[in-house]
Amino acid sequence: MMAITHACIATAGASLLLGTAQPLPLALAVLGSQLPDIDTTTSIIGQVFYPISSWIEDRYPHRSVTHSLVATVAIAAVSLGIGAALGDIKTAAAVPLGHVLSCFSDCFTRQGVQLFWPDPAWAISVSNPKRRIRTGGPAEYWVLAVAVALLLVGIWLAGAGGVQTQVSQGLGLRDGALATYNTHAASAEVYAEITGVWADDRTRADGRYLILDAVGSEFVVTDGQGVYQTGKQLLVEKLTTATGAAMIRTTQTLTLNDEDVVSRLQALRIANLTARIYVSGSLTVDFVEEVTPMLLPRQLPAVTVVGESVELAYCDLDVAIALLGDQWATGMMTVLIFL
Repeated sequence: MMAITHACIATAGASLLLGTAQPLPLALAVLGSQLPDIDTTTSIIGQVFYPISSWIEDRYPHRSVTHSLVATVAIAAVSLGIGAALGDIKTAAAVPLGHVLSCFSDCFTRQGVQLFWPDPAWAISVSNPKRRIRTGGPAEYWVLAVAVALLLVGIWLAGAGGVQTQVSQGLGLRDGALATYNTHAASAEVYAEITGVWADDRTRADGRYLILDAVGSEFVVTDGQGVYQTGKQLLVEKLTTATGAAMIRTTQTLTLNDEDVVSRLQALRIANLTARIYVSGSLTVDFVEEVTPMLLPRQLPAVTVVGESVELAYCDLDVAIALLGDQWATGMMTVLIFL
């Protein structure tokens, strides 16, 4: 097969099997796909490494030792060893993967390969010579087109979290939704497409909700009107996730030691004027009786009073500032900032 066909098959295989769209592993897969043809000086890699290819060409038939599983194992030993030393075995695996896919694809050509060298038998996948692929022939261009299509699919799947994630998403499994959220939450809006009902009256709650946080296998979400948690206010029948616009999500921790809580929260607002900010945590305040709990229908309780403490759960920053007034507090808060 042509060098470009080997390269496309190898990159398609690497993107699908390794679940990556990163340039480095795909480039290493291309390198691995060219290594079998180093046994001939007429190939591209043979011309680049002419002394090596000339030495091999003088001693071994074309498509023998370098097209064998022995060569794949040798390449894997070197590549994975380097990958282990650098702490990135997955990327290093692209080289032997590209090599073995190249060797396997040549089994469909007229000559075949000595896949099990030093056994001299030729591995040929199609018994009828007329149905085998001729290098540069029409059949190879069909193979090339399919390989390019698979490469594009592989890159898309890798960007969407991989094959497993997409299958889980399609089935509405929570693992796939969590994987998508964990992958993209720091840099983009992640939405939950929910099919389900409200817990209080079982009316339909189907819709698209922005995910604020993940709590175990459940999500805290908002529709812009309120904040809800799946498994509590929202009973989910099916949930899938999708990414939206670019966004920066950061988390801060505020520790208060008998301090004016509102001044600290106002400083957050001044530093992030256009951001959506939610606070969670437990504060012991001076005048707990002056704090009015927020218990809105269907919503996650944003503010509750427990003894001498005020419990905040994904409370909008501006709401927290209004409710806490002139309170001095001791405690800790987690702040979610969406820019």
